[in-house]
Amino acid sequence: MRNISSLFYIILFFFILMGCQNDNLDFSENISSIEVYEWESEELVATIEDEEFIDGLVKELDNAATESTANKDFASPEFELHFKSGEDTLLEMGYYTKVMNFDVEGRYWSHTEGLMYGVELPLPLE
Repeated sequence: MRNISSLFYIILFFFILMGCQNDNLDFSENISSIEVYEWESEELVATIEDEEFIDGLVKELDNAATESTANKDFASPEFELHFKSGEDTLLEMGYYTKVMNFDVEGRYWSHTEGLMYGVELPLPLE
């Protein structure tokens, strides 16, 4: 009986851990570059192709806590990011140069989903 009880708690713990994992992004392709555009003018200002940086950022965004920005009044971000795989844009996201606080602190905002991602990693912009 004790073994069954122990097995039950192990399985329960496993499911609790599975439920705690965030999986925010669903990319079927690898991100090869991030194009950075000024939010207002839509002018391309930089292209990030550093594979190590991109992989780290995507991992952080995928596992980040998020908070809804619905019904909140706030300034537009300074930049819009286009996460690209070759010529295809897989994701567009706003980027704030300063960390914003919307119950999570971060720089990355999905305007299509209305979510702020709790990621503070700055972009390597000059």
